Amino acid sequence: MMDALQQNDERPARNRKRQRVFRTLRAGLISLAIAALSFGLISCATGCVADSIIFQPPGGSPQPPDVTMLEVEPGIRIAVRYSPPPENGVVLLYSHGNAEDLGMIRYRMKQYVERGCGIAAYDYEGYGQSGGTPSESATYRDIERVWTWLVEEQKIAPESIVIHGFSLGTGPSCHLAEKVKARALVLEAPFLSTFAVAGMDFLPFDRFPNIDRIAKIEMPLLIIHGDADRIIPHAHGEKLFEAANEPKKFYTVEGAGHNNILLKAGERYWMTLKEFLDSAPAASAPAAPLPPGGRP
Repeated sequence: MMDALQQNDERPARNRKRQRVFRTLRAGLISLAIAALSFGLISCATGCVADSIIFQPPGGSPQPPDVTMLEVEPGIRIAVRYSPPPENGVVLLYSHGNAEDLGMIRYRMKQYVERGCGIAAYDYEGYGQSGGTPSESATYRDIERVWTWLVEEQKIAPESIVIHGFSLGTGPSCHLAEKVKARALVLEAPFLSTFAVAGMDFLPFDRFPNIDRIAKIEMPLLIIHGDADRIIPHAHGEKLFEAANEPKKFYTVEGAGHNNILLKAGERYWMTLKEFLDSAPAASAPAAPLPPGGRP
C-alpha cells in the first residue's frame, strides 16, 4: 500500500519530467537543425547530442539492496533485480521507462510476482547503481547481457521468457526481440522512434527505430497503450500494431495517460496479460546467437 501511495506521489513529477525531456529534445533538434544547416553539418550535430537529451537518469531515489551486478564490459557493471518464476511459470525481462530506475519500480515488480510471474528488471548504464554512460547502443548491450544471464546462468528456457518494455524500454525490447526467440513481446506505451515522438523523425541519426524493427519480429505481440497519453500518443502504438506480424493483440486503456496505465486498467490489465500469455505458444526454436559485444 505504501509503495502504491509513493508511486501516486511520484507520478505527476515523473510525467512532468518526461514531458520536459521531449519538449527539450524537440527544441534542441530544431535549434540544431537551423544552426547545422548553415554550416552543412546537420547530421553530425544531431547525432552528437541526441543521447544526452534523450536519457534522463532520475538520481536520488532509494536503491534496492538485493541486486546482482552483471559485467557488460571490463569496468562496467549493471544492476539487475531478479525474482525467479514459479514452476512452469514465465519470466518477464522487463525494461523500464526513462526518468526511473530499479528503486522506483519496486512496486511494479512486486505486483508481477504476486500475479505468478518471475521478473528480471535491470538499470540501463548510467541509471541507478549501474555504471557507464547511457546511450542507445548501451541499452542494447545491457538487455542482451541480461538475456544471456537468464538463459545461460539462470537456466531459463527462452520459451519461458517474455520480453516486456515500457516507454523508453520498448526500444531495447524491440531490438532484442528481433534477434532472439522468446515466448512473447509486450510493449507498453511504445513509440515509433525517439525522434518521431518529438515530430522530428525526418532527421538522420534517429534513435530506437521500433517502426523499422516491428515487422521483422516473429513472436506473439501485445501492445498496451493509454488513449490519453500526452507523452507518447496512442497513435504510435496503433501504427506499430498495424506494421506487426500476427499473432498480435492491442489493448487500449481508456482514460489512461503515460504513467497510470496500471491504475486506470485495474484488474483488466492482469486479465489481458494472462489471457495473452496463455494463448502465446511456447517458442520451439532455440535462442538466436547474439552478436559479439552486444552491438546491433
